[in-house]
Amino acid sequence: MSDLRRRGTHRAPRQPDALASLSSVAPTTSAAPRLATTAERTPNVFSTLVGYGALVAEMAALLALPPERIARAEALDRLEITTNLTATELFAWDTGAVKRWFASFEDDLELDLRLMGLDSASSSELAVSLRAGRDPQRALRHFIEETQHLRESQGNELDVEIRLSIAKTRAVAGARAILATRPEYPGSPDLLAVTNVFVFYHAASLEKLLRFGALADWEQRGLACEQGRAVIVLCDATGYLAGMALEVLGARQPEAETHPHWLAFSRAAWRELQERAHETRDLHTAESNWPGAPRTLTPAHLRLAQRTPGLEPLAQQLHAMRAALSAAYLASTVTGEVNTELLLRFTGPRPAVCHLAAKATNNPPIADTAHATDGDGGESLARLAAWAYQHASPDKLAIARECLAGELPAGTSVSLATVEHAAQGALEAAKANFALYLRGNTAQYFALRQRALDAVADYAANMRKAVSDLTSDVVDTVYRTAGLLVGVVFATLLQPRLALTVQQIAALLFTGYLLFVVYYLLGARYKRFTLEKSDLQARLAAMPELSESERARIAAEANGANDHFELYFRRSRLIYLALAAVGALYFVLLLTPLAAHLPLAPTPVHR
Repeated sequence: MSDLRRRGTHRAPRQPDALASLSSVAPTTSAAPRLATTAERTPNVFSTLVGYGALVAEMAALLALPPERIARAEALDRLEITTNLTATELFAWDTGAVKRWFASFEDDLELDLRLMGLDSASSSELAVSLRAGRDPQRALRHFIEETQHLRESQGNELDVEIRLSIAKTRAVAGARAILATRPEYPGSPDLLAVTNVFVFYHAASLEKLLRFGALADWEQRGLACEQGRAVIVLCDATGYLAGMALEVLGARQPEAETHPHWLAFSRAAWRELQERAHETRDLHTAESNWPGAPRTLTPAHLRLAQRTPGLEPLAQQLHAMRAALSAAYLASTVTGEVNTELLLRFTGPRPAVCHLAAKATNNPPIADTAHATDGDGGESLARLAAWAYQHASPDKLAIARECLAGELPAGTSVSLATVEHAAQGALEAAKANFALYLRGNTAQYFALRQRALDAVADYAANMRKAVSDLTSDVVDTVYRTAGLLVGVVFATLLQPRLALTVQQIAALLFTGYLLFVVYYLLGARYKRFTLEKSDLQARLAAMPELSESERARIAAEANGANDHFELYFRRSRLIYLALAAVGALYFVLLLTPLAAHLPLAPTPVHR
């Protein structure tokens, strides 16, 4: 048989440690064509996933593997482990069970056996590779028979090295088939295309991801995506933790239910989550000092609600993980490496310091601490962070940080539980301070707007007074012109011989006076008008608290006064220029022979 062979000494590769296994995998998104994607076959798919978990538990029992070792060996894309059994233990195997394993997992299952403990004189060893489609049951029987012959011939106890590898291609395809039956947008092809699905045969295998130090692996392996989401399915667990960015689903459904109480949300809600996460990252980058901050993951990504009971321990670990990430987002400065230990410093002249260890055992669940309150569930830090980053406002974030620092003992080293306890009072204090801040800004805004309105009112009053002065001067000039004419008439009557000279002098002085008024007095008044107009514009521009539209509305009130002044200024100038032109024309006529024909021409004297 081709699968059973004698070969030279060979060592199967040893299973790497859990963290190395986690770092060497990538999300699997291929789907097996044999699995249905309709709602009618969803219960069958759940049963298949539950069967996978049961078979893995059966393999672990047959291989004498404790659950802790299975949990360490399972990675995101496969479960791979190497162990040893005695030949006697191998002889007790049920080859029918092995056939059943391959019938369920098919190509995802690989089982390699190698006989150990042969005499040193033997230059070859017995090994077999069991694969789907190669009659693994018959190959295993032949391997057992050969092992029995070798033990009888050598007379000593032999060991068998077994390498078990189970991929997750079919399990992931089944989970995707379940997700495709979800209602509304979560079950749409658009969202499924950006959904990374992960399956764990053993629920305890997920626990190594639920620690603060694994955040880097979350982003590298697709558990946290900037434009996507992740769904984790546990084959041997019951329960459902629902969230928009992350979900954890147990394949064991309650007997009275055929499908979970799915979380439903719209495309607009999903888009809003993405936009809010983007704004949160931008604000955190601008207002915080954390060189190694997650590029994608925010506390909002870890927000989960328990819709079906059964995953309470995982929910508590996720809450503690979210609380730790929220504390890092609220800290002013974060130093250290996320996979070892982070040092959080909060704002203030003597900032409190919090140490966040990478391992979950060093950060106990918040609800189990002495400072947690009933019903709080370790969510105070998450709520404070959500409030601080809600509108991407640096002012809200600064107020939240100040209030949290005020609740912490200054200049001391505190635990995460202490920070969580302080966040309870800090949230209420932050809301109150922000309300006072808004009221102060509102009062300042209205006071500033009133000053702008007063400035415009004063300006409009000055413009009205300037127009009144212009019209008064024009009327006075008209009266002066009439008085000048009366004076010339009397002079002509009293001294007829000097009438021509008097008229010439009067016309010249009148024209010069009017030109003086036009080019000096009116010019000075228009210059004053432009200066006051520029001063008002500068005062309005120096009020950045007022919006552009508000400043434009206030300035529109001043534009009416400007138009009023410029209208009467032009009219006044035209009147003065017209009078000056008449005076100049009259003066010129007095210098010509036509002077004798003017109304005030001198009468010849007869002797």
